[in-house]
Amino acid sequence: MPNHPKRRSKLDRLLDRIKRLAPNQIAEAERALKEARQHAEARVEIDGAAVDRACPWCGGDDRRKWGRTERGEQRWRCKDCKRTWSGLTGTPAAGVHRPDLLLEAVRDMFGDAPLSCRKLARKLGISRDTVWRWRMRVLSALPSAPVEVFQGIVEADETFQRESRKGSREWVRHHRAPNLHPQPPRQRWRDYGRQGPPQAIVRRFLKPVLGVADRSGRANLTYIPDTRQPTIAAALLPQVAPDALLLSDGAPQYQAIATAAGLGYWMLVGGRRSFRTPATYHLNTINSLHARWKEFLKPFRGPATRNLDGYARWLIARREGYLPAFRRLLA
Repeated sequence: MPNHPKRRSKLDRLLDRIKRLAPNQIAEAERALKEARQHAEARVEIDGAAVDRACPWCGGDDRRKWGRTERGEQRWRCKDCKRTWSGLTGTPAAGVHRPDLLLEAVRDMFGDAPLSCRKLARKLGISRDTVWRWRMRVLSALPSAPVEVFQGIVEADETFQRESRKGSREWVRHHRAPNLHPQPPRQRWRDYGRQGPPQAIVRRFLKPVLGVADRSGRANLTYIPDTRQPTIAAALLPQVAPDALLLSDGAPQYQAIATAAGLGYWMLVGGRRSFRTPATYHLNTINSLHARWKEFLKPFRGPATRNLDGYARWLIARREGYLPAFRRLLA
């Protein structure tokens, strides 16, 4: 038989055509390639999350491949209930029509400087409200407590965030039915004054966020409704090992909590050290965490208090990167 030349692959022919493109066509090809890469990355993550999952409808493990969805994800068919599903079915990301853009939104959330909802929506070409809803899905999927308890020297202290009722429907319900819904409390700017308000007014409109950190790098932030001893104990003790040494400022709640739980305790009044304080006893770790928290919240202009715990989990989870957060949406 005569020797035929080896047939060139489709990729080789495509690369040859790319070399002959005009400059403006190369820019269009780059945009198309970027979009294709986004689709492929999201599809790989979705299909990978569905490999070991049971049927979301009946919990059965016996299944078979059943084609692909319109977006290209693998579709499965359960042999028990005869229903089909994909990697998005039954997950926090269910119903998202553009998982590739969702992945880009998650990537932005865990990047160096997250964009505002308006700027990110403009960048992705979608609605601002869609970006906001996606962010709330991500925050709800983040873990609410550290995987491991804090051990060794543990620092604990609270920081405060001004109360915000962004997105609240309290006034709408009050105006619609004043007899059923009383007038909610309203915070006015004039209550603060130019030189700062009295301490009583400050405490009225500030909400505490409890910070816990140890010397191994583990840290956590938890929104708590008040700073009373039972409230702090309920949030603090499940995170701390029984043989840990607790460091805090002069707030009496922490000493009472440590005494009741049998923890070692050392008080640094106002965070200051004396000549009797060992060199390893300080609150620099927790103060650094609070500083990062304040800096992290600046671009958001004061998040709503009801979402404060989600923002705290967001800051802590930023250490892991965007892929673990995206995979939690597919769990």
